[in-house]
Amino acid sequence: MQKQPNDGEAVLTGVPVAPIHGIYWGPLALFKAKDAHEGMTKEIKGRTDIRLLTANVHDRQTGALSGRFDIAIGTHSSEGCAMYRSLMMVKSSGEMHDIATPPLWYQFKDPEDVIAKLYSFLTSIKFFENLDTYADHAIRLSEAEASGQVH
Repeated sequence: MQKQPNDGEAVLTGVPVAPIHGIYWGPLALFKAKDAHEGMTKEIKGRTDIRLLTANVHDRQTGALSGRFDIAIGTHSSEGCAMYRSLMMVKSSGEMHDIATPPLWYQFKDPEDVIAKLYSFLTSIKFFENLDTYADHAIRLSEAEASGQVH
């Protein structure tokens, strides 16, 4: 399990959401393409050498689930694609948002390396402190369910 420091508050379209006080993630587990975010599905379309893995992400201070890292690993290459994804609820309205980063490709030694590289990039752009900036990647939960992204 990786523990990473990252102190920050998050606001989604002007409405405060649970602050993220740094994150840690659990072990990688296999997941199916039908459960992948649309962005990941488009990114890996046509590739037959892909294995999909996911790791739950938790807030370091509270232990609360705050998202997940989804990765696609080339089984015959040393390249992997990774994205961070989180379902967030606006407390005042109960409205759910499915926030995901664009999928990014990295060279890797092992699958954990792909997550570490994505995490490093996201912290360098202060992603976890500024989730509202990235809200244009958000879609409503009903849209995610209708397109088969949430089950």
